[in-house]
Amino acid sequence: MTSNKIRPLKLDDLGIVPQETLSVLDLTDEAAELISEADSSPPVDKLPAADELLEKAQAALDMGYAGVILSGPPGTGKSVMAKRLAYTLAGDATAVRTVQFHASYQYEDFIEGYAPNAEGKFEPTKKTFALICQEAINRHPLKHVLLIDEISRCDVARVFGEALTYLETDKRNQSFSIASGRTLVVPDNLIVIATMNPWDKGVDELDVALERRFAQIDMLPDPAVLRKLLGDKGAAPEFVERVATFFEAVQKLDDEMVHLGHAYLLSCTDEAMARKTWDFRLQPFFKKACRLNKDMMANITRLWLKVTPPPAAAAPAAGGNVEVPVGGVAAEVQTAEPPAAAQA
Repeated sequence: MTSNKIRPLKLDDLGIVPQETLSVLDLTDEAAELISEADSSPPVDKLPAADELLEKAQAALDMGYAGVILSGPPGTGKSVMAKRLAYTLAGDATAVRTVQFHASYQYEDFIEGYAPNAEGKFEPTKKTFALICQEAINRHPLKHVLLIDEISRCDVARVFGEALTYLETDKRNQSFSIASGRTLVVPDNLIVIATMNPWDKGVDELDVALERRFAQIDMLPDPAVLRKLLGDKGAAPEFVERVATFFEAVQKLDDEMVHLGHAYLLSCTDEAMARKTWDFRLQPFFKKACRLNKDMMANITRLWLKVTPPPAAAAPAAGGNVEVPVGGVAAEVQTAEPPAAAQA
């Protein structure tokens, strides 16, 4: 055996860069000034003062809710509108932080986790929520907004942990202990805005955890928005009406799982693009939504035929079937059986 001592490896030896120890918790006066002088122009258009969504959100906040959740089926513009709302409510563009929840998202990703320091030792490190809380405290009373996309994709109560209780407006500015034993304060100038799909698996648990703390605003499919956007893209008025009629018919179906947002149809500017949209986007969506209801899928397919009528097909042999393409989907149409005399 060699008598040489084993040298402990450092992070630099392994090519690992330690997490930045300079955070909003340790800002020098100079660094704080740099943040305050940053470009305050938002990356999206702010909502006008008379916007209905802004009025609803402001009313909810005035009632004492900690924030709002924009709830609606896929394709209703939740993420876009949530971002515009966030930058409208925030004191300036530097006071908005965004995070997306997912199935594997945990407390350690959101509140506090362990990360190596410059010496290679692991230590508690504040994460997204704790950091924006501290930043909001440092810049009080400037309004800060945390935007959470897809909040229903994870176990919200587990991710927020102790902080869930202190989101309530009557418990703001109170110090409480988190898992490591360190303390955290949720300031009164922090607003949380989130989006969710009401059909996600975690929604039932989400409602129980957040219904007292967050106001929910429905983002519903809107035929008027679809008509306007397709018209702006140059689609012919007659074709726009065909697409919008299909869209409205789908919204009236009993199964809410097939209700989709207007964004799914924005590429339907003519028949050729509509067929591709059916192949690549609409058909997969409806097949998944109707996997236990074949009759519903057949009904939706018939409705779609009014948007993209099948091309004329050659007459089939007596008693045979002909496949009529619907976009890239073939729908079987049974032709009449030949008379008995002809079969003899």
